[in-house]
Amino acid sequence: MNKNVIISLTGLQYAEEEQEAPIEVITFGQHYIKDGEHFLFYDEMQENGQPVKCRIRFTDNRLEMNKHDATGTRLLFVPGEEFLTSYPTPYGMIFVGLLTHSVELLEQDDFIRAKIVYGLEINNEKASDCTLFLKVQSCEKPEQLS
Repeated sequence: MNKNVIISLTGLQYAEEEQEAPIEVITFGQHYIKDGEHFLFYDEMQENGQPVKCRIRFTDNRLEMNKHDATGTRLLFVPGEEFLTSYPTPYGMIFVGLLTHSVELLEQDDFIRAKIVYGLEINNEKASDCTLFLKVQSCEKPEQLS
């Protein structure tokens, strides 16, 4: 895969059997492999228009997302494990729990697809079941991204 890539992240939430509208980010970034791990680096725009440096690190059974913003957001998805973190909001601190059910990875020469299925808890109460889709495509062949 080429260093320069198109990255698509799509998140779906299912709360009480009702699916909310997907949240999607599509951006350009860089892809590297080091010691068998994939690394994606990209900028994500905040609501105020300022870019935030982001990193995704993954293998076939683990995915970690980091945003290098004021909150230092880190999310970790490992099947069968729960990841706990706190997240500051304008209304105070919330506590977030992620219970990962599965991480599926499909890797080919010019693209990578991952699907993460997990449960989301907020302040120790189940909020929703979620699915995160990650698509990474070499910039030379963007038509395969869909």
